[in-house]
Amino acid sequence: MKNTFATLPIAALWVFAALLGLPALYDGANALRSGRAVEVFVQIGPLMMALFLAWCALQRRAGRLALLTSPRVTLIGFICFGAFAGCFLIKLVLRNTTLFA
Repeated sequence: MKNTFATLPIAALWVFAALLGLPALYDGANALRSGRAVEVFVQIGPLMMALFLAWCALQRRAGRLALLTSPRVTLIGFICFGAFAGCFLIKLVLRNTTLFA
């Protein structure tokens, strides 16, 4: 099997999906309640990555490893990861912080 997003054990995929998805849902709900549209937008990346990881865990559990190694699924994984990283950087810029300060 090639190195793809689904090479982690199924339990690890679920843990990472929960670690990314649950705080994003909570922060997104708070941002919706207070009317901060930018904060809602920033939560899209982590939610995309969490949904992708949960989908990968479901596919691994069903034994569809050939699907997970396909170039299309790998590309979707990179797109979700890029959205997650981009939203994280936008969040850093909005809060006037840097990774190295």
